[in-house]
Amino acid sequence: MDLVLTLERLVVRLTRATAVLGLVLLLVLAGMTVVDGMMRWLANQPIDGVRDVGALIIANAVAASLPVVLAERANITVEFAQALFGRFGARLCNVVAGIVVLVVMAAMAWQFQLFTNGLARAGQTTWVLQWKVAPFWQATTVLIALCVPVQAVVVLRDIARLTGADRGDERA
Repeated sequence: MDLVLTLERLVVRLTRATAVLGLVLLLVLAGMTVVDGMMRWLANQPIDGVRDVGALIIANAVAASLPVVLAERANITVEFAQALFGRFGARLCNVVAGIVVLVVMAAMAWQFQLFTNGLARAGQTTWVLQWKVAPFWQATTVLIALCVPVQAVVVLRDIARLTGADRGDERA
């Protein structure tokens, strides 16, 4: 059990780094938007491509936050299970829900990869700057795919709680 707990703590620390990346991307987008707005207002000269870059940045910023949400169990949870089913029932519900989330994240990673492959084959570019969009979407796909092993660690920890092998952190 100590291995699973250690692995979970490592995953939480590593996913916080992806969340910082997402925050930096959002700050870059905010800065670009402010400068673009100021240029429109002061000089009637918007910065070409801000919308192009913004659409690519926002996808990566959102995807960068998903691993830490899963690792820290900050996603939506239903707390009534323990009152209805007791501690074991609530923990069993957590395991089942965790497995469902794991399957959904794996399916999302697969679908994002198919989408990205299609963009690459089509040579899709941004409208104004004519940048190829596939590399940006590949980064998004990698961040989504990172959620799969992160959620697998979450499920392992929930299974350890269910079986009683976990004595630390007494969340349901």
